[in-house]
Amino acid sequence: MTAEAVSAYYPQKPTKADNNLMAASAVVLNVKKREVWFVGDCLCLVDGVLYEYPKPEEVVNAEKRSKYIHELLKEGRAMVEELRVKDIGRESIKNELRSCCERQNRDYAVINGMDIPENLVHVISVADAKEIILASDGYPILKRTLEESERELERIIKNDPLCIDIYKATKGVMKGYKSFDDRTFVRIDLY
Repeated sequence: MTAEAVSAYYPQKPTKADNNLMAASAVVLNVKKREVWFVGDCLCLVDGVLYEYPKPEEVVNAEKRSKYIHELLKEGRAMVEELRVKDIGRESIKNELRSCCERQNRDYAVINGMDIPENLVHVISVADAKEIILASDGYPILKRTLEESERELERIIKNDPLCIDIYKATKGVMKGYKSFDDRTFVRIDLY
């Protein structure tokens, strides 16, 4: 994966992480080994049990953004629709986000063209699993079916488009967008 990222996006292999590198996450089912591998902040539901490995400080940064936006709204310094055009809450945590990016493949794994240290790849055994769902972190609440997961996402977006209450995130749903993040959902039934 790393070699593909390098050849597709960079003239030479990057040696230092920063916020200018493209970065992707992946959750992979290795059927032969009966394992699921996490490279980055994806989700997996194994027979109803959720596994997730968020980025370091993701919860702290989301909470900080939420608190700041709540202050802005309470004091009348911003309106919800304004924040959906320009997310100054996200801007308020940009240094923290930048710092997190600089620690890619040092503190947590991502696909960004650099070598991925094996010790940063989370691995779970699914030897006896009957059903596995692999998903990106664009699904805040992962359910057994795509329809149920989409319905939960829709409920969150309708009631909390800034992602500051029901689901605290480092970004909200910008005006004209359908969600706050990309989404991938794959359900695998094993027999």
